[in-house]
Amino acid sequence: LINAKHPPLPQIQQKLVELESQNLQLQQTLTQVINAHNRLANTTAKLTPQAFLNIMQFSLVEHCNLNCFGCSVFSQHADAKFYNIKEFEKEVKHLAKLTDGLIGHFELQGGEPLLHPQINEFLVILRKYFPESGIWIITNGILLPKQKDDFWETCRDNKVEIHPTKYPIKIDWQKVSQKCQTYGIPLIFYGGSEIQKVSWKFNLEPKGNLNPFNSFVGCLMANVCTSVKEGKLYACGIPANIHIFNKKFNQNLKVSKLDYLDLYKVKDYAEILHFVAKPLPFCRYCDVAKWYQGREWQASKKDISEYYDV
Repeated sequence: LINAKHPPLPQIQQKLVELESQNLQLQQTLTQVINAHNRLANTTAKLTPQAFLNIMQFSLVEHCNLNCFGCSVFSQHADAKFYNIKEFEKEVKHLAKLTDGLIGHFELQGGEPLLHPQINEFLVILRKYFPESGIWIITNGILLPKQKDDFWETCRDNKVEIHPTKYPIKIDWQKVSQKCQTYGIPLIFYGGSEIQKVSWKFNLEPKGNLNPFNSFVGCLMANVCTSVKEGKLYACGIPANIHIFNKKFNQNLKVSKLDYLDLYKVKDYAEILHFVAKPLPFCRYCDVAKWYQGREWQASKKDISEYYDV
């Protein structure tokens, strides 16, 4: 009688196996749907103009006092070069007019921006024309403990934030923290105070045979890292600094007139916002599918293999 009412145990086990297999297939299908949705959302975000630029970057110097593997702006290969303060003020004044002062925050970087002997003047000029925008100094921190009082006073008076990246090098961060506390300056570490810098490999394709659209929508910098350099507005820092790479390794990755905007010929803010939200010819050199983050920071050996698979 019991056997008549209940299926034999082997049949129950077989049914459970079938149900588990179906459940696994459903989970895999759901994962595929979610991934497809995320890719579509990411592509849509990349190709949609921002309401306003959240980030505007200026590289105050091309060179650096660190020697990092695979630097995205090639500063480990750069000769000493300093941003012209008069040109900077001219550009910032024009940007303020174009944007009506509506830029989220500025990132003053390099290379290493604290190498510039006029760093204080840059901060004053930027705050003069952009009273509401954030001003961040993006630094490796090496020179922070050596800064004189006038630097800290300028940062305080112009509401500047210090955003260091923690490298595996010896820096008196306690001294830096005390200075920031004394002057009321935000000290915000990239990724958090316990996170140390790791090296990235930004693979390039020297022949420029890649699909610019695929490179653009897969790029972590696309429609994010707008920069100005010598009167030209770039969608990211790689084309803005590729001349350093070309010179060092005798390469010819070309920057065309379609890869930047002449800042002084821009009609309005909308032109900028649409420009940075589209693939550009230079994108064909960026093999973003092969970009990857390493496990730890490495010093550069200054070899082309840091950017090419050779």
